[in-house]
Amino acid sequence: MAKGKTIYVCDKCGYESPKWFGKCPVCGEWNTAKEFQMKDVSLSSKSIRADSAGMFEAHPRFFDIKSAIELTNEKRIKTNIPALDQLLNGGFVHGQVLLLGGEPGVGKSTLALQICNSISSDNDEKHVYYISGEESVSQIGNRAKRLNIKNNNILITSETQIEDVLNNIDVEKTKLIIVDSIQTLSSADIDSPVGGVVQIKAVVEKVRIFGKKNGIPAILIAHVTKEGLIAGPKLVEHVVDTVVYFEGERTTDYRILRVQKNRYGPSGEIAVFQMTQEGLSSLSEDKLLTYSDTAGNVFTGVFEGSRPLNVQIQALVSRVKMASGRRISHGVDVRKVIIISAVLAKHLNLPLDFHDIYLNVSGGLNITDPGCELAIAGAILSSFLDSYIGNTFMVGEIGLDGSVRAAVNVTKRIDNAKNLRLDKIIIPENVKYTPKDSKIEVISIRNIKELFKVIAKSE
Repeated sequence: MAKGKTIYVCDKCGYESPKWFGKCPVCGEWNTAKEFQMKDVSLSSKSIRADSAGMFEAHPRFFDIKSAIELTNEKRIKTNIPALDQLLNGGFVHGQVLLLGGEPGVGKSTLALQICNSISSDNDEKHVYYISGEESVSQIGNRAKRLNIKNNNILITSETQIEDVLNNIDVEKTKLIIVDSIQTLSSADIDSPVGGVVQIKAVVEKVRIFGKKNGIPAILIAHVTKEGLIAGPKLVEHVVDTVVYFEGERTTDYRILRVQKNRYGPSGEIAVFQMTQEGLSSLSEDKLLTYSDTAGNVFTGVFEGSRPLNVQIQALVSRVKMASGRRISHGVDVRKVIIISAVLAKHLNLPLDFHDIYLNVSGGLNITDPGCELAIAGAILSSFLDSYIGNTFMVGEIGLDGSVRAAVNVTKRIDNAKNLRLDKIIIPENVKYTPKDSKIEVISIRNIKELFKVIAKSE
């Protein structure tokens, strides 16, 4: 871009325009146009050197498809944290750029430091570079002391200018780069405030090009807004290879990592961790489940990415004196709860309109799999009838006509629950399943009327 050229950038979504605008044509926000003077990158004294970073070549190199396929056979870089390697489909790909987002204090920096320690040992010839624009070297040292990390191959800097950092990285001896966080670093080629959309885009792009050229994976840590989105332009999520979010409440010890996007494996995968004094430790998702002897508790299996996951759905149905009851849900879209309660009220002639319905998914998980609909209906009916149905596993979809249909891979979901202490399994009629444990009762149903009979019978 020519030296001194002025552009206007939307502070909300990153839309760029050569002219000032009052209302952003992309996100619709008013008065978000910020004026920036763009420098000529080629004239900047701070541009990354081609000899050290390998960023710029006089002639681009082209590969034939056979050579490109051979490159895919490169061995992945394992983090040596089993749950994280499974989340990333075997580890980091050379040159992969991962965006790690989460609320402040959820454990992003702690996890990043643990990855640094596990991916490289004192005997390793390669280093891990930890770039922190938020904390000083001594602050990171305090966290490392608390986590009992004494790895000399972790190199730390609090430098905030991305060109200075990348120019001083030894490409041949680098195993991983971590930037904490992208909102605190800046580029000398961009004349705009630190943390602005233009600066964030420039920093991410320079790290991405650097990693791709040299085959070095990078983790970019980012804050999230109050809406739960990555702070900065949405373009950041588009240019990186993998997006991972921390889920779960900060008030609990449980932390859930979910892959929102992954170019090198399935998206939707999750890993469960527990925050301890020594840092984040891997945890089986079954630890989020509890066995209760009260009504309104149902187990089910949902698919998160390529594997099934056992979850527990809890419902509370309470009589109210108001004209209509409320629907409050945590972990499931409240619209799904409204639809299922309407189907139950219509086809079973139940006065659910005059009851509050509260729904919760154990462990702070957020699920969208339609295979959980039968479990939601079962939990609501169990609480409404005050009928304890034991440790029951349900999986299936519910139609607006009250029919119960098979979900995807019902058998895999049930097999994944083999370690649970189950009394009953309720599945759609067109699914055939024989449990290995003869003590477990398998009940096949066609519609919610038959479900109602099974639950009412348990009173």
